[in-house]
Amino acid sequence: MTTRIPPEVWDRIFEIATHVPYIFIPEIFDKSTFIGSRKYDVIYLPAFADAFATKRNLVLVCKQWWHLAIRYLYGALLIRDTRKLLSICSTLQSYANGKGAVPGAKPLGWWTERLDVEIRGSAADGERLVDVIMCLPNLAIVHLDFRISLSIFLYEPIMRSIPNALRHAASTLRVLDWSTRLLDPATLLGLQELLAELPQLCILCCQYMPWMDGVIPQNILSSITTFAVKEMFITEGGIPGECRLGDRRVNLREVIIDAGWYGLESWSRFMCLYGTFLSSVHLTMSGFSSEALFHHLAIIKQSCPNIRRLTLSLTDFSYLTRETLTLPPIEYLGVNMVEACHSKMEPESLFSALAIFKDTVPTLRVVQLTHPDNVDRLLTVYQEVAIGALETDLAECPFRIEDHDGNLLLERLKAVVEPFCYIKYLFQSADAFD
Repeated sequence: MTTRIPPEVWDRIFEIATHVPYIFIPEIFDKSTFIGSRKYDVIYLPAFADAFATKRNLVLVCKQWWHLAIRYLYGALLIRDTRKLLSICSTLQSYANGKGAVPGAKPLGWWTERLDVEIRGSAADGERLVDVIMCLPNLAIVHLDFRISLSIFLYEPIMRSIPNALRHAASTLRVLDWSTRLLDPATLLGLQELLAELPQLCILCCQYMPWMDGVIPQNILSSITTFAVKEMFITEGGIPGECRLGDRRVNLREVIIDAGWYGLESWSRFMCLYGTFLSSVHLTMSGFSSEALFHHLAIIKQSCPNIRRLTLSLTDFSYLTRETLTLPPIEYLGVNMVEACHSKMEPESLFSALAIFKDTVPTLRVVQLTHPDNVDRLLTVYQEVAIGALETDLAECPFRIEDHDGNLLLERLKAVVEPFCYIKYLFQSADAFD
């Protein structure tokens, strides 16, 4: 006698088999500091791409599995080759018109919550992207990254059409990562008009500050809580903002920025406008001196009386041990090195700094190593340095020290080290017995 597994059980199995953490709403909000950054692409997008292979295999098993698993295959679209746009567009439009679908079934595009477009090289068939977006009415997350080698005049019409197409999903869009350079005023104005029509938008990421006076329009500030900008300089080629903040509600609470000397004046101006609203700031200081970091921290201390969370992405943990470094009264500190630790001095500098923070930042409750690669190096190469520091200088630490997933770092280290110690003990006992 065969036992039939209920469809809802299969549905749960497919969900677990294809799950990728921090890709969809609401999990993505836990990793908001990585949105738009190369670290997000390195850490999460590979697993995101690998999951497509599993999803494709599921829908090929049989007709019943196709109907159960198709929602997971089309739950997210990752487009890295414009040559595939024609086939994707044709499939979505066919099902939207009822061709190939079971009567009463939802179109394939109805299931799509996330769209990632990363195009390198030619923009051939790029206009098909607009048609694809028009078939996706329930988009919640959109990531656009164009690095196309072609005439600007061929590129701009595509970019100008995308904001109009995204209005089709205006009521559901929560995260917009426009990680491509905004090329002309028409595209900028189209983007601003789109943003004004996104009532649910929480996170906005731009290549650089699109408003030339640095003042974000009020109808955008009333919805977004996180603003990420890769190059903090207020360009004269942008579009006019507003001369004052006005009396409307500002929901902005978090800023994520790649900082440096070149944007210091714009950063200072931005923080003067919005610092009082912020409770969380993320700074990436790759390629810049410790003095640049100190200047940015000084601006934060002066402009952000309500800050509770600070995340620092650095090229060198030794920056944290400088005598001139002072942190604001934060409760959470996230730290990571942009590159992997290649020297014992890096973890030593990190734990020395944390020992200093015990006395200099009495409000601190959590320190988290936010990059998995940094944690992996501690677990595999520098266990002795990490355990020695955590069990001596940081033994009576008033704050938690966590890995990137929120686990206690010391417990992770012991879980890795203790089995090896036990095996070593067995070998030593065997040698003694012989």
